[in-house]
Amino acid sequence: MEGRFPHLPAWARAWVLLSAALGIGLVLYYLFGTPFTGKALLDFSYYWLLVALFLPLTFLLFPGQGGEARPRWYDYALGLGTLGAGVLLAWHGPSMVLRPWTTPEAPWQVVLALFLLLAVLEGARRVGGLGFSLVAFLLAAYPLVAPHMPGLLWGPPLPWTEVLGYAIYSTQGLLGLPMRTVGELLVGFLILAAFLVATGAGEVFLRVASALFGWTRGGAAKVSVVASAFFGSLSGSILSNVVSTGSFTIPTMIRSGFARAYAAGVEACASTGGVLMPPVMGAVAFVMASLLGVPYGQVVAAAVIPSFLYYLSLFAHVDLYAAKHGLRGLPRAELPPLARSLKEGLPFLLVLGFLVFALLYLRLERLAPFYALAALLPLLFLQGKLSWANLYRGLVASASLVSQTLALILPVGLILAGLVGTGVAPALTGALVQMGQANLFLVLLVGVAIAFLLGMAGVMVAAYILLAVTLAPALVRLGEFVPLAVHLFIAYWSMLSAITPPVAVAAFLAARLAGAHPMAAGLEAVKLGLAIYFLPFFFLFEPSLVLHGDVPSILYHFALAALGILLLVGGLEGHLWGLGPLPLWTRPLYVVGGILLAVPETLTSLLALPALLAASLWLWSRRRVAARKRASLGGSGERKR
Repeated sequence: MEGRFPHLPAWARAWVLLSAALGIGLVLYYLFGTPFTGKALLDFSYYWLLVALFLPLTFLLFPGQGGEARPRWYDYALGLGTLGAGVLLAWHGPSMVLRPWTTPEAPWQVVLALFLLLAVLEGARRVGGLGFSLVAFLLAAYPLVAPHMPGLLWGPPLPWTEVLGYAIYSTQGLLGLPMRTVGELLVGFLILAAFLVATGAGEVFLRVASALFGWTRGGAAKVSVVASAFFGSLSGSILSNVVSTGSFTIPTMIRSGFARAYAAGVEACASTGGVLMPPVMGAVAFVMASLLGVPYGQVVAAAVIPSFLYYLSLFAHVDLYAAKHGLRGLPRAELPPLARSLKEGLPFLLVLGFLVFALLYLRLERLAPFYALAALLPLLFLQGKLSWANLYRGLVASASLVSQTLALILPVGLILAGLVGTGVAPALTGALVQMGQANLFLVLLVGVAIAFLLGMAGVMVAAYILLAVTLAPALVRLGEFVPLAVHLFIAYWSMLSAITPPVAVAAFLAARLAGAHPMAAGLEAVKLGLAIYFLPFFFLFEPSLVLHGDVPSILYHFALAALGILLLVGGLEGHLWGLGPLPLWTRPLYVVGGILLAVPETLTSLLALPALLAASLWLWSRRRVAARKRASLGGSGERKR
């Protein structure tokens, strides 16, 4: 999470720490300052100051080329340039509101916009990869080629300076919805997550998970599932989750008997699901709440059942794998005592409980993380665990998380400018609606393919936002789906490339930690995470799974989905509770039958349930007969002796 910070010269480390401290102060002044000072900070100026303080840190903390431990002269030049540009534009914020710069009038405005465009794309390359940066550039530049495109892809000819000005200076471009979401909602959760991790929350969750599940069969893998779910909800980053928890859990899984590729797959799947794990979730949830115009707590509540079902499937996988291979839990002597772990983690558990209460009941989306942080620090002080070193690490982690998030979010604003500025987004929505009138499932498959491909090219936030403005309106109009279910559907499919070959970045990173073949780990991740490929379709067609409906309907469909997923997992693992090893020919029956049982359609459930019951009864009776034969043979052997 620190990036290159330990290798920076002293003055550059001071720059990072000062920027983080000033950035936190800026956010507090913007959110809390008006009641005390009587003065409000203009939104435009606030966003540009955030860019000035945090975007330069991207060039200090993240290398331009692999293996660069210390920044080069061009890193410092980019950092100083973006700092100066952000401060200058913050100063001009009031005039930019009164007289928009979407058509730059002075040459220096054009030069400044070009510099910011290059700086944002370079930051995207360093944090999100070359593919993400190229996608952002091509879509941002789309208005320049739109006049030469056919049909729905056509756009009016525009001067390049106007395209540039619209992308950088308009409220639909660089400082559009994604940046506003970060500045007003997400930044507080990033700062809270940074201080939670810096003060030891990750280690506490690992110890609590170890104490609860480490002694059970397959306990090492169950610890990985639980710890990665909690840590992923805090950090919102798949790869940092793999590294932070996987460096501990993967070696432990291997020592306890799990195959290397399987251990890597478990960690990759658990870390990927953490991004949409309540209560904190990732950047996508905040953008989703803003796009839908609903409280953030409503998004969190909607994600509860899908997240539970996904982690239930992972838990079932590792339990059945351990049963099939005779793997025992870790010795209790090697596990931390539960009471002591809970006592040490009490400040973190209380703070997370307050955070859930503030989000769901008080609906303090913008202020809740700061109140939680204000409660965390005194609690840690009373426990004797608050030190200057922790605060120092918290500032560094805040600088890294916020700068990394800005580097990923700002290019999304460029993408939206390119699509909205040409009118392509509503045209694509109209085309999808026309296509869907003939075949709704074709539109769903097209959306799934686009979400997956965009997720491969960059990060899930960009993929989600792009489809939220094109595909989501079409699906809502076509299928009369619940809008929140549609947006969650897109978000889930946007993150699946992290565990799906040929990209599977989470699985490949976990494979490196496990010493396994990357493709083998990717295939294991697909098998372990198979439930998440179907879950989005389940809650899209049955909104009770996102808590939209009456209580009996929610309970009924939740029970069917849970049972179907457990049977699906049993078929994939070739082992089932109470039945033992499954004959090869029955495994497809349980896989297909489990999916049909979980599908929110009464007819498919009625078709699947009798076949599954008949197969289970036959296997159970066969097992009992075999047990009696073994008992009788054992008895006759005793009599002969």
